[in-house]
Amino acid sequence: MSDNSEFQLKRLPRFKPRGGIEVMYASIRALFLRELQTRFGHYRIGYVWALLEPALNVGLMLFVFGAVVKKVLPGIDYVVFLLNGILPFYAFMRATTQAIPAIESNRGLLSYRSVKPIDTIFARTSLEFLLYFSCYIIINFILIWLEFSISFSHIPTLLFYWLCLFVFSLGFACIMMVIGELSSEIGKFISSIFVIVYFMSGAMFPLHYVPEYYLKYFMWNPMTHLLELMRHAVAPSYSVVNGTSFSYFLISTLVVVFLGLLLNQSLLKRLIKTK
Repeated sequence: MSDNSEFQLKRLPRFKPRGGIEVMYASIRALFLRELQTRFGHYRIGYVWALLEPALNVGLMLFVFGAVVKKVLPGIDYVVFLLNGILPFYAFMRATTQAIPAIESNRGLLSYRSVKPIDTIFARTSLEFLLYFSCYIIINFILIWLEFSISFSHIPTLLFYWLCLFVFSLGFACIMMVIGELSSEIGKFISSIFVIVYFMSGAMFPLHYVPEYYLKYFMWNPMTHLLELMRHAVAPSYSVVNGTSFSYFLISTLVVVFLGLLLNQSLLKRLIKTK
């Protein structure tokens, strides 16, 4: 048979093996789309509800505490103050609480070698932050249209703070995923714990009104520092409370991420064993 014969067999295409990063990205992307479909795909208005749900919750809080209370703060509108406290904290809280049942909700998918427990955390945390950050942008445009004072001079810094919050939430979510799998009763206590953390973060009220003796206990909360810095980024004339430190939040983030990854890696076989 000649080389030019039309009966020559064609070679099958060679498939290039995927690297670890590509496999992890594909897994996280599939889990992300699954979470989005599971939570919002069955509504009539579809994925629009993905933005409406957090927007309505935060909008109601802003109306109650912003328009009704009408507090006056030097250097920042109270509604802007609340927006940069409530919404970032809600993003952190939702990412953390959604991590508790992550293993149980995706147990069937963990039978695939390419799907790891940490992939579920990446997917769920990314979804929560996408929703709340989108709402953050939308509400900011609404406040600008209503002529609230919001500065654009530190937008890169503000985006960097949101990125740091995402990493911090990711590490904390890894810890909650492991604890939630080891103890199914932990979810009953999380809501009570978050009430305390929420109060001590200063998300709803200015910490300038807290007596100096008690303020030092509020400053143990890493979220307190980040929320103050976010407010300063959108309102440069707003003076942060004494003791605010980005270094403290950064160190807390590194510790939380390290602990989360350590727990996930140390107990990986146990997390997948009962699948």
